[in-house]
Amino acid sequence: MTIPEITPKQALDAVENGSVFFDVREDYEIAEIAYDIKNKKEIPLGEIQMRLNEFPKDKNIIVGCRSGKRSMQACMFLKMNGYEHVQNLQGGILGWTEGGNPVIQG
Repeated sequence: MTIPEITPKQALDAVENGSVFFDVREDYEIAEIAYDIKNKKEIPLGEIQMRLNEFPKDKNIIVGCRSGKRSMQACMFLKMNGYEHVQNLQGGILGWTEGGNPVIQG
């Protein structure tokens, strides 16, 4: 199964055009540093199965985490559950901040 990756800059543009961004990190991680992006939802990886109905099937979904590993797991789970338009954020919040993209510091 191939999951397409998206750069932070592409993710910002995609969200401006209707994509929905999901941060799958834990609450304590988000409290330290968070993505400053609109259309963002926060669902920890361990809760995705219970909260699957919160992921829209009619929109492009971009998933981010700390480094890109957990978000890739989330993307694979979504794909296996019938979600077609799913992208993994390259590098997670680490890559996001390296690129100078907007964040909210805790």
